[in-house]
Order: sequence, then structure tokens, then C-alpha cells
Amino acid sequence: MAFVVDTEVAPPHERFDLWAEVSARVFEPFSVAPRDPRPFSARLDRWELGALNLYRMRSDPSAVHRSPRWIRAGDPEIVHVMLQQRGRCVVAQDGRRGVAGPGQIVAWQSSAPYALEPPEPFESLIVEIPVGLLGPHVDRICARTADPLDADRGVARLVGRYLRELFDGLGDGTIAEGGALVADSFVELVRALYAEDGSRAEEPRVVRSADVLRRRIAAFVDERLGDPALGPEEIARAHHISRSYLDKLFAAEGTTVRESIRDRRLERCRGDLLDPALAGVPVFDIAVRWGFVSASHFSRVFRAAYGMSPREFRAAFAG
Repeated sequence: MAFVVDTEVAPPHERFDLWAEVSARVFEPFSVAPRDPRPFSARLDRWELGALNLYRMRSDPSAVHRSPRWIRAGDPEIVHVMLQQRGRCVVAQDGRRGVAGPGQIVAWQSSAPYALEPPEPFESLIVEIPVGLLGPHVDRICARTADPLDADRGVARLVGRYLRELFDGLGDGTIAEGGALVADSFVELVRALYAEDGSRAEEPRVVRSADVLRRRIAAFVDERLGDPALGPEEIARAHHISRSYLDKLFAAEGTTVRESIRDRRLERCRGDLLDPALAGVPVFDIAVRWGFVSASHFSRVFRAAYGMSPREFRAAFAG
């Protein structure tokens, strides 16, 4: 079932506050401000598909900014791919600035500052893709963020058509949430979209196999984050590979198996600490839910990642 928020359920003077609260809960940390003095109106539908999060957003204009401060507060390391359905949206990142209009596709990433400034009411289809799923293509994609692409020809047309039909299917229930194979298909299309020559580039078979394996491992880890015993040996055994080859896969991404598990757990804890519905849940209960077994260890690694203790973080950002 999709997660839905509609500001029409709130009194007019509370609608933007509701929208800001929901945004802090479902997206990465950023600041958001209204651009119109009139009562704000927005609706967000959210689905999960494999490791992807998908959003249909209809909203009055607001200004979104993600600064280095917000990146330090939390970085899920994702690339957003957006198909603009109605209205325009100005996207700025890494010195690039583009205006995405109806029928155009634009991307931005969470690990660098960005700004989203729609000047008018709009509707967008947005997909969040974990950077790890994009493999060796991620640098090429991130070098072209804030660069709108017309979805009227070539691979871009396929991506646009795929997105529209995918969201229609999720909306009417003919496509079920959680479909990892459908998610993989979309990721492959995005990789092809940003290939240097605009078409599917041939890769050595070993590279393709490693990319598929990384995606399977990422999904496996996400499903078992709450298990304190999750570790490299279990992951290697479940995927019929050696521990040394597993270490090489993670080293190619600039991390280790244990660091990746820890960072994923911290990100889940960060999200729960921001969730108003969990405001009464003790901090350590949240930590235990995601596989931490020591309160002192959790507090130490959380402070190292976010610059403050879990309690300080909840007090600073949850409201």
C-alpha cells in the first residue's frame, strides 16, 4: 500500500508545516520554504520497489536547498531521477543549473549541495536510486545532474514511457510493490540513459556480473539489518562467493563490508529518530531494532557520523 500525505487534511495555516514535517521524514535532510503567501497545497504518494523509492508529487511551489550542513546531518547516498509531468522546476547542482519542463527528465544526487526551485505548481514522478546500484556508471551520471533531457526520443523516451506506465501500475494495483526485477530493469534503463553516446554501452561480462552481485548483496543486507549477527561470512556464504572476493567488491566502492552495514544501520536509525510517530520510542530501542547491541557503541558511532549524540539529533531535527 502506498504511503500518502495530502495537505488538504490540515487547516490552511498548518498545511506547509505538515509538508515540511513529511519532507524531513521521507527524504534526506534539507531546508524547505514556501514561495507563495497563499495557503499551501501538496500531495505525495510513495511506493517501494526493490531497493528503490518512488514518489508522485503534486505541489505548489516551494524552495528546497540541501547545504553541506544538511549533508553532514545525513546522506543516504542516492541519485534522484525525475520526470516532470506538469509545470517547471529549476534544478541546480555543482555549478550547473537547468529548468526541467513537462516531458523532461533531470537528475540530482544527495551527496552534493543542490537546490530545487519550482516557480509554479507542478507534478513530478521521482525515483530514488541508491548509488551502489549504479556501479561504475555513477560518476558519469553525477557529472550530468541538473541537466534536463528531452524524453521524446531514444533511450530517454523509453525511460519516460517506462516511468509513466510504472507509476500508473503502482497506482491502480496492477504492479505490486517490492518487485526487485522491475526495479532492476529501471536501473538498467537509467544507466543506458546516461551512457556517453546515449545508447547502451557494451561492458565486459565480468563487470556486468559484479554489478548484479552488488545489487543482490545490497538487497540481502537491507533485509537483515536488524540481525546483530549479520556479517561478511554470512553474506559471502549466502551468495556462494569467497570472503576475499566479497571484500574486493566492497573495496571497489571505497568501503568495507562492516562499514557498509554500519552506515546502513545508522541511516535507518536516523530516519526513525526523525519520525514523529516514533517520538516516544526510547533511543536504544530504535538502535536495537536495526541491529545495534550496545548503547555506548551506538552513541559513539552515531556521533562520529552525524556530529552529535542520537538524543541531541532527535531534539535538534525531529521537530
